[in-house]
Amino acid sequence: MPESVRLAKVLAELATAVAADGGAALYLDDGDGALSLAATSGPASAGRSWSSRLLRRSPDSRVLVAPLPDRSGGVIVLERAGSADFTRDDRALVNLYARQLTDELPAAAAFRQSGWSRQLEAIQRIAAQLTRLASVEEVGAAICRETRQVTDYDEAHVLLVHEGRLRQVAAVSGSGSAAAPAPLQPDSPAGLAINRAFASSAPLLVPESVEPAAGREGSWSLLVTPLRYEGRVSGVVVLLKAGVGRYDDDDVRLLGILSDQAAVAFENAKLLAGSNELVREMSGLLDVTTTANDAKDEHTLATLLALKVRTASQMDGCAIWRWHHDSTTLRALAADQVAQPPSTDAADHPGRRAVLRDGRPRLVQVETPDSAAAVAASDSTLVVSAARGAEAQLLDQLGYRSMLILPMLVGGRPTGLIELYSRSAERHVGAAEMQAFLTMAGSVASGLENARLLEQLQLAADIDPLTGVNNHRYLQDRLRQETARAARSRSPLCVLMLDLDKFKPINDRFGHAEGDRLLRSVAAAIRAQVRTNDIVARYGGDEFVVIMPDTPEDRAHEVARRVVAGILARRHELSNGELVSIGASAGLAVHPGDGRTAAALLQIADARMYEAKRGQVPDMPPIGEPALAPTIG
Repeated sequence: MPESVRLAKVLAELATAVAADGGAALYLDDGDGALSLAATSGPASAGRSWSSRLLRRSPDSRVLVAPLPDRSGGVIVLERAGSADFTRDDRALVNLYARQLTDELPAAAAFRQSGWSRQLEAIQRIAAQLTRLASVEEVGAAICRETRQVTDYDEAHVLLVHEGRLRQVAAVSGSGSAAAPAPLQPDSPAGLAINRAFASSAPLLVPESVEPAAGREGSWSLLVTPLRYEGRVSGVVVLLKAGVGRYDDDDVRLLGILSDQAAVAFENAKLLAGSNELVREMSGLLDVTTTANDAKDEHTLATLLALKVRTASQMDGCAIWRWHHDSTTLRALAADQVAQPPSTDAADHPGRRAVLRDGRPRLVQVETPDSAAAVAASDSTLVVSAARGAEAQLLDQLGYRSMLILPMLVGGRPTGLIELYSRSAERHVGAAEMQAFLTMAGSVASGLENARLLEQLQLAADIDPLTGVNNHRYLQDRLRQETARAARSRSPLCVLMLDLDKFKPINDRFGHAEGDRLLRSVAAAIRAQVRTNDIVARYGGDEFVVIMPDTPEDRAHEVARRVVAGILARRHELSNGELVSIGASAGLAVHPGDGRTAAALLQIADARMYEAKRGQVPDMPPIGEPALAPTIG
């Protein structure tokens, strides 16, 4: 039975048991700070988002929101028509079902990965396809056709600015009909809404109802996202779907990312169609963009892009920087043919600071007798200035004579810089070449931002949200990898299982919130006693596991003693300021003597840990206070 069907059945039973005639819904954290619908029962299926579900309920109804146990961000929402409140018995029953739902769910990470990750990967595939198209019409048609991979629609339209007005370049019907839908008239209700979005340079969501455009009947939901390129809006992508409330904030964000990629693709197409002399630059640009949509690791991708951009631009060096928005710090992502420190302060360099501030590129050159006009701009997209002070010193240290600083923009917001270095002091950049460079920078920025988002999703999938250490899923995957590596290289491998002593009394006395606080403190105590290459994971409840690669048994025993002693020695502060102590029992398993598989090693370590807890290992001397003395099996 599919997982969604199982969850829906449990929700249906729950709704019946507590007389929630308005239905039940399960929402989970989508990994980006928003609650997304995972399963529904009854009328709850009408709402797709957390916000729309609550906003559209009847004012006379009663709503009960219950969090899932041991699962950060997951909630059950039940709705009951009329004025009868949910009773204490109802809430107790809901908690029982919440635990059952938790058991039915996969790892939270799998849910997160299934949403944003798949959609971002779809956007990457679409962007890679767009950059291979040579005309504006082909790009527009591809956007309309492929947007269905990201969100659904009945009609998709792409409009570009031509002679100061929006003109349609492509339109597709969601019905699969070969005939394109009727154009959107500027004076229709939908057309007026689209013009408002274009004028404000901001996405527009009309989730409740928009009067139909010409030739269309009934109510329609409307979603418009601008095509932003270098601080200006070059067009819009419009989605229409019959009905009310068919789009939400998640659709806005996803279509916004796709629109940023589409804006770059349109500029590529315009440049390719309009200038044969830019064939070399465009070839390099396509190479850069393809690379930007191939790799997923940010640093690996940045290293490849630095080489591609330097080669395509025919410059002598390239550096790519990520900007920390809460500071003036620039972090080096990659450099090709130029030596750069790991980080630098943009406040020390006027050119870098100015590009981050206004998003306009700068060409910084050393002063020469013929550079009197260097302070003037050769075209409106480029500011040219003479290197002075820190910038002159930087160029001298690096061995270059000029530096072109390009902004990396995502959604019109700077996320970093690309610096191209030349050994020529008189490196001239024309308007057409500058546009090619800026398009490259846009492709690099989009590719790196997607890679960064995917890395964040992967990190969230591997981390236990309560303690901050690795979660059970990551533990199982990594232990399988380490046992295979140990078998190949015949290197030692040890697995330490830890279970907290007297944790339940503290949990019962002070409450689960304080118990969670204690678990976080214990996790920190464990990490403080192991090496950086050891893997610390929460096995479940109050049990932890430490994987120790390349560690012989005698050394592992020393680490085990140090870990349990560290847990006991730490005084864990509760929210009321009270300090408590807690002990631990531990069991150690060694590869290959105790087992050759991950499951066997965990089973042996677990058994020895319980032997230690029952006091069946008398040869281990107690550590710390006798009442909470930890033992190791």
